[in-house]
This record gives sequence, structure tokens and C-alpha cells, in this order.
Amino acid sequence: MANKLFEQYKNRLAVADRVHMQAHNGIRITEAKKIAVARLLDNTSKVLSEAFENSVGTQRSDMGLFKKFALFC
Repeated sequence: MANKLFEQYKNRLAVADRVHMQAHNGIRITEAKKIAVARLLDNTSKVLSEAFENSVGTQRSDMGLFKKFALFC
């Protein structure tokens, strides 16, 4: 599953890795963080697709319920 996500989001992960390297003195993103970022991108894509698939509105209520969380890098 992780390989599929890596392939699907390889361009965005590359951008995230470059930004991380600039902010952390050349240290690359770990594989665990790449998995987390890829999963976050996939979940966000699914939620937004579902929210706008059956709806013409753009209200927060159209997105359904979700839990707040924080992602620390």
C-alpha cells in the first residue's frame, strides 16, 4: 500500500523533501514521514472528492464530520 501511495504522490513528496531539506540543514524526510504525508494527501483527496461529488455547495457541512489533528515534522 505504501508503494502505491509513494508512486501516486511522488512529485508532491519530492517537493516536501526539498522543503524539509532547506528547513533542516539538508536532512531528508524519513520513510515514516513520507508514509504519513502520502497518507495525508490521499485522505485529503478522498474527502474533497466525496464532498464535491454529490454536492454543488462549498459549505463546511458538505465535507461531513472529521476530527482535528496535528502533524509534526
